Amino acid sequence: MRRTLMAGFLAAALTLGGVVPAFADGTGGTAPVPLAVRGAYRDGSVLTAAVGSVAWGGAPTGTAVQWLRDDAPIAGATGGTLRLRAADVGHRVTARATAVVAEQPVVAKSAPHAVQPGTTSEQRLRTSLAALLKALPGRYTVEARELDGGRRLVRVAASKHREPASIFKLFVAYGVFTRIDRGTLSYDDRLASGLTVRTCLRAMIEPSDNYCATDLRQRIGTKWLNRLLHEHGLTGTTFWYDGHRTKTTTTADVAAVLTRLARGQLVSSTSSKRFIRLLETQVWREAIPPGLPDGVRQASKPGTLWTSTGLVETDSAIVWGPRSRYVLVVMGSNGATTGAITRISRVVYRELQGRGGPSFVYDRQQMRATGALVLTAAVSRHSRVLGRYRAGTKVEVIDSMRTRYLVRIRGKVGWIDNARLTLRHPIL
Repeated sequence: MRRTLMAGFLAAALTLGGVVPAFADGTGGTAPVPLAVRGAYRDGSVLTAAVGSVAWGGAPTGTAVQWLRDDAPIAGATGGTLRLRAADVGHRVTARATAVVAEQPVVAKSAPHAVQPGTTSEQRLRTSLAALLKALPGRYTVEARELDGGRRLVRVAASKHREPASIFKLFVAYGVFTRIDRGTLSYDDRLASGLTVRTCLRAMIEPSDNYCATDLRQRIGTKWLNRLLHEHGLTGTTFWYDGHRTKTTTTADVAAVLTRLARGQLVSSTSSKRFIRLLETQVWREAIPPGLPDGVRQASKPGTLWTSTGLVETDSAIVWGPRSRYVLVVMGSNGATTGAITRISRVVYRELQGRGGPSFVYDRQQMRATGALVLTAAVSRHSRVLGRYRAGTKVEVIDSMRTRYLVRIRGKVGWIDNARLTLRHPIL
């Protein structure tokens, strides 16, 4: 009879939101017993209180569960599970279980965790993107993946095979850094062109040089690169396959590479830092970056290519937002535009991070001279000199041929060495 009355007392206390004495082992201690909770703390997820695994210190009876939001009981939330809602976002949720052990009340409590945005926010973003994509010129595949915080994920045709344009250089760089990590390649090794691996890595990413990309791909081996990608789950990406001199990838594969890179899971720690730095200092920032507030850190790789079906425009980035990190990949075809990708980028940022300040403004004079520059009329260093310029001169990069950059300086177009150039926009 006494045990029945005690169980009734506990249930009543829970219903009224009262504080129940917490006797962990029946000896008068006040610390609650640990209670594990399974599930993700984000709206739309279901949490389960692992009451069966609690070390009660004896056989429990009259067990009851109450879920708390910011330490206050949630009305009606007295079962073993709780489905989180949008109203829970930003609040700390806890499970509290009570039982009677050896005729003493015992309390078990989980650690409080803040609820992150989830299903509701994902659906808003998915709906917003669907409406936007209908209004944009061209066709697009998209993946937006949050790496922490609410870990939201929205995909639009992300598994569809696409022409990657210069985004394919991400995969070549992955192969190069993997070879370096394995000790089968070094930064000082000479390529067929006579340039070093280190020099060509910079040229392949910074101005997106095609010649260095070919040098590096041939050095690591196309078949080997395809095998590396497929063995690591990037089965939608292949180079020069079935006798065709072409390439294909998916938005999902590109996002997977950047996700693993951001998490330090793609290559070694040292190589990860070098890889990300290269993406931070590349010069083409016309697509995703203008959709971000100025000053937001990003590491990106875009691509543009004319095809028989129209312009291919692609961009991919790791973004370090104020609330969380995320990866965004957009691949457009059939007349896609950089402005359209900027609009997609802006929608994704606002949903994942909230409104920011003034947008990043792309400056066509992306670089500045760190030393004296000699502008020549042709790619050869020995061709006619068009001008000589001092350190600090602003430079617009137009194209490249390995370490020789086609540029515009004060209205004159010609070729310079890249050795004395650096990005103008500050890298955070």
